[in-house]
Amino acid sequence: MPARAVRIGIVGDFNPDYRSHHATNAALQHAAKAVGCEVESAWVPTPTLEGPQVAEMLSGYDGLWASPGSPYRSMRGMLAGIEFARVCDRPFVAT
Repeated sequence: MPARAVRIGIVGDFNPDYRSHHATNAALQHAAKAVGCEVESAWVPTPTLEGPQVAEMLSGYDGLWASPGSPYRSMRGMLAGIEFARVCDRPFVAT
């Protein structure tokens, strides 16, 4: 039975004009290939993390990545994502 894919939540507001956002997606796929696993990633817009549903929205991810490219549409949402990672002991990367 194949191992399930690693799920990574990219906390940030995807902007197709930012090369770094495309590079984030590519970096995750490149790293997964290098270590022989599969990765599923999804962008989590910062405004969606402003309410009490933060844990519900982020608990399905194995790790979180704070995207480059501030200012964020919601700094409050970004900070809520970071706090979730710290409090719930989730792997967290910020660039």
